[in-house]
Amino acid sequence: MTNRPARAAAMQRQENAIQQNVQRIEEAKAAAPRSALQMMAERLNVPSTVLKSTLMNTVFKGAKDDEFVALVIVANEYQLNPLTKEIYAFPAKGGGIVPVISVDGWNTIMNRHPMFDGIEFNDIPDADGNLLAIESVIYRKDRTRPIKVIEYLDECKRSTEPWKMMPARMLRHKALIQGARLAFGFSGIYDQDDAEVGDIGPGLSPGPMPMRDITPQRAPEPRQTSRPAIAHDPDTGEIVESEGETAARLDREGYAAMEGRDQSQMGEAQTTVDAAEAMIAEIVALTEVAEVNAYVRDADFSLLDDDQASAVREAAAEHSELIMRAKAAATKEGR
Repeated sequence: MTNRPARAAAMQRQENAIQQNVQRIEEAKAAAPRSALQMMAERLNVPSTVLKSTLMNTVFKGAKDDEFVALVIVANEYQLNPLTKEIYAFPAKGGGIVPVISVDGWNTIMNRHPMFDGIEFNDIPDADGNLLAIESVIYRKDRTRPIKVIEYLDECKRSTEPWKMMPARMLRHKALIQGARLAFGFSGIYDQDDAEVGDIGPGLSPGPMPMRDITPQRAPEPRQTSRPAIAHDPDTGEIVESEGETAARLDREGYAAMEGRDQSQMGEAQTTVDAAEAMIAEIVALTEVAEVNAYVRDADFSLLDDDQASAVREAAAEHSELIMRAKAAATKEGR
């Protein structure tokens, strides 16, 4: 009789130890880093094994393991749903697989952007009234002026059935996509036309990208269009220099302006160039595509002219692509 309480206590301690072990195991599972596929599966509320099988047999069919991982990473980065074909795998020109975003996917990521404030399209006819081009006009909540992009039919049209049957709709899609890229700095993603014409490299295998100079160009010195008044006495109005002296003075000032000796203008131009170079330096120091996109989204471009702002956005796009290639390579090596 006296052993029963002791035995019951021992059994309770054993049960408590088991529960503690189970809890530690569950906590360890929760703390373990999730794979890109697991994150997508949780987002779509589908078991990861079922999701991988479904993707490999449908929209990601033909992708190798490293290409599959890269596709999943891009889909997660932009919160796209491959099951509704917002993103899918496309055979690249020259071999390999590239992630292609459908127009529905571009609409999704553009409408999800917190600064998106609407889009308009303007048809531009030629002299005969036929469609020449389409302009997309995108409004941002943090900009005073809209971003405008014009896509020309003769440059975009391709000999595929959609372009033959619906050229106006397809050109509107191109204007939307290019406008979204410029307005929001979306990078590392492409549409089907990009993949078909070979605007992107084969596959997603990592490798050195061709380097080019993306330093913003100095703003050109503005030409003087108005003739300064001849020097005179402000009290009496009397001219204090001859016409010849005035002409000589104007010549000297003109030569000084052409030679770049107008220091105030040079200082302003240098300030905008320095601002653009500083922004590019901050971008290349980032290590995540989300950080790059957030930087471009929140950056103040008011000090830059259009060329310098475009240079900063291009630098962000190139750096984002390098980050994704590096991640794909690291994932492949870790297998």
